[in-house]
Amino acid sequence: MIFRDVQLLNYGKHSDERLEQNRYLMFYWENLRDIFCINLPNKLDLIGISKLNIQLRNFDGNEYQSPSLDGIATFRRNDFDFDEFCELPDHEKSVKSLYYIEDSLLTVCKKFKAPEETISAIRSAAEAVISSNFEHYRIHKKTTKWNKNRSLRAVTHLHHKNGGIDANLVVTDKLGNIKLKTKILNNQRWEVVWSDLWKGYWKDSSFVIEDRVGKTFSSIDASA
Repeated sequence: MIFRDVQLLNYGKHSDERLEQNRYLMFYWENLRDIFCINLPNKLDLIGISKLNIQLRNFDGNEYQSPSLDGIATFRRNDFDFDEFCELPDHEKSVKSLYYIEDSLLTVCKKFKAPEETISAIRSAAEAVISSNFEHYRIHKKTTKWNKNRSLRAVTHLHHKNGGIDANLVVTDKLGNIKLKTKILNNQRWEVVWSDLWKGYWKDSSFVIEDRVGKTFSSIDASA
C-alpha cells in the first residue's frame, strides 16, 4: 500500500469551542498537509500505511493504532496545547506543526523498523517544506491547455499557502506574452480545487473550466 496522506487532528468531543479551534488550526494545518505530501515520493511504502491521522490531545492507552483495511493508521500524542500554540508567531506555528508531522512519522518508522529509504524520504519532505517557507507553486495540468491553432495557452497556476490555495488563470500567446490574468479561486482547500478545476478546454475564443460533475465553473473570454 502506498503512503499518500498525513493529517493533524485537534482531537476531542465536538463542541462550539472545538469547532472554532479547528477553524483556526486548519489555516495552518491544511496547507502544511498539502505541501508535505506534495514533497513525498510517488510510491512510498510506509509499513503498509496509506494515511496517518495524528491526534493531538491527552489520551489513555497506546499511542499507535494499527491501520484499518483502507490503510489508515492513528498516532496519538499529548504534547499539544491550543493556547500555547496560538501565542506562537505565525512562522513558528508552521514550524511546530511540521514537527508534529515529522516526529510522529519517524516514531512510527522506528517502532516498526522501516527501511532507511523511507526515513530519508520523510526527512527530505520536511526539509523541502522548510526550504519553501511553507509555500508551493505549481501548474494544474487538468486546466492548462493550448487552443486548437496553438496561438493561445491557458495556464492555471496554484499557490499553496497558509489559509488555503489560490488559483490564477493566465492566458499567454505563443511567444509567452501575457494576454489575460484572473484569479479563479481564493483560499480554498485541495478538495475544492480538485473538484472545481476538473477539466479545461477551449471553446472558440473562451477557455472553459468544468467541475467534476460537468458543470461550467468558469468561462473566460480571451479575445480582447
